[in-house]
Amino acid sequence: MVAGDTAKRNLTKVRILDATEQLVAEQGFDSVSLRDITNGAGVNVAAVNYHFGSKEKLYEAVQCRYINPVNEERLELLEKVLAEGGGVREILEAFMRPFLTMVTRSKMSEQLFFKLMGRCIMDHNASLSEEMIPLFRQMSGAYTKALASAFPEMPVDLLLWRLHFSFGVMANTLLHGDVLIKFTDGACGEPDFETNVQRMVDFCYAGFVAEGGDPR
Repeated sequence: MVAGDTAKRNLTKVRILDATEQLVAEQGFDSVSLRDITNGAGVNVAAVNYHFGSKEKLYEAVQCRYINPVNEERLELLEKVLAEGGGVREILEAFMRPFLTMVTRSKMSEQLFFKLMGRCIMDHNASLSEEMIPLFRQMSGAYTKALASAFPEMPVDLLLWRLHFSFGVMANTLLHGDVLIKFTDGACGEPDFETNVQRMVDFCYAGFVAEGGDPR
């Protein structure tokens, strides 16, 4: 009986997370109400409070569900790139590729999943979960160190801004890539994410090697 109750509670928790992800991807965190979530999951408010405590904590759980694995894979790929003597392009690709890996594990469509990831990254009205901060710091520190080794003459402040710009390119593409398609009536084409990963790497690489960025 206890085991059955536990399984039921776990199933309820997953349903709440799944419903929240779908709604946030479609509408954004601020536009989604707790009632929307409970209706989508087929549960009551008490169930959300029991499992997560608040709408904000529920959103943090959604972030952790995907962003933590992305950052873990970033660290694994970076370690492999450095061990194989990879350069700046490979470092940038290791930073961006894990989002492509994650979409294959999601039940959502590719477009909706990338919107969710973009919102998890860019939503300024939802604070970063305390659970995510240590891994974020570890990941960002590792990539900063790797790029600093590749650009030993570049001032740290310039390097950090160029990494930040690269982060923005990726986040904006995830969240608003479909806007460009609509705005141009399809003139930009509809490249798959693999193609866009390579295009983003090319673009960000060019930014890193611009004036003041001669790689070693």
